[in-house]
Amino acid sequence: MTPNQVEFVAQAFYATEHSGDWDAAPGVLQEEFRDLARVAISLLDQQTSDSRSSLTPKASEIAREVETARQQWRHSRVMTRSD
Repeated sequence: MTPNQVEFVAQAFYATEHSGDWDAAPGVLQEEFRDLARVAISLLDQQTSDSRSSLTPKASEIAREVETARQQWRHSRVMTRSD
């Protein structure tokens, strides 16, 4: 797990719960989301290390939610810049 991965997932999680800008969020809150991101990445790594083809429904659901959050975050960043 790289620091960039953690940051990206943390920002995605943040965007699903907060409408404000990640950069303006308090450092303590950002760190909480980074901790959640580390846990999520670690859980996904554990699931996928066994076999990518045998993801449990729970891990697959988490992966989809992370991807959805990432897309929402990216979309909100694009919309903010274009306003």
